[in-house]
Amino acid sequence: MHRRITVVMAATAALGIGAVGLVPAAGAAPRKKNEIRIVGGTIYKPGVMIGDNIRFNRNTTVKSGATVKIVNKGSAESGPHTLSLVKKSALPLTFAQAAKCFRAAGVCGPLVAAHQFNPEDEEAPPAVLEYNAGAAGFGTMGDLETAGDSLFMAPGRGGSIKVTARKGSKLTFFCAIHPWMQGKITVR
Repeated sequence: MHRRITVVMAATAALGIGAVGLVPAAGAAPRKKNEIRIVGGTIYKPGVMIGDNIRFNRNTTVKSGATVKIVNKGSAESGPHTLSLVKKSALPLTFAQAAKCFRAAGVCGPLVAAHQFNPEDEEAPPAVLEYNAGAAGFGTMGDLETAGDSLFMAPGRGGSIKVTARKGSKLTFFCAIHPWMQGKITVR
């Protein structure tokens, strides 16, 4: 009798564990295909710190030729964003590297030039909203010397990009305005 109860309990537990993987956690948003999300916002603690936890979801997988929608769920006061393709070796990994972006230098220098930002009016949108380094679409990576494909998005706005990189490509990207916002697109 005890053995039969043990077998039934083990089978029930196995089914329950399998079912947990099928049901999303409470409050979790279902993941959508071909979508990059911007989430987060400013953190302000008087007498302690001010910070920003705005970020992209880190990994997105798409088919070559697919359009990726960028959904901005972050706070509007976080300002504008870019989704800029750059080689992994050029991504800012330290505060010193990221700080160069605040001066339109480092990996961000070529992107500022490509988008034609006006240094006299930091509030004005750039003259070029979508920069294609090569053919139309997103597939050309930038580095410390050259701009890759890049999309500028106004505060509170999203956008979309057509991924033209060939199957098997891994496209690393970041926001030239918030350089800690980084992610990767895997092209199938």
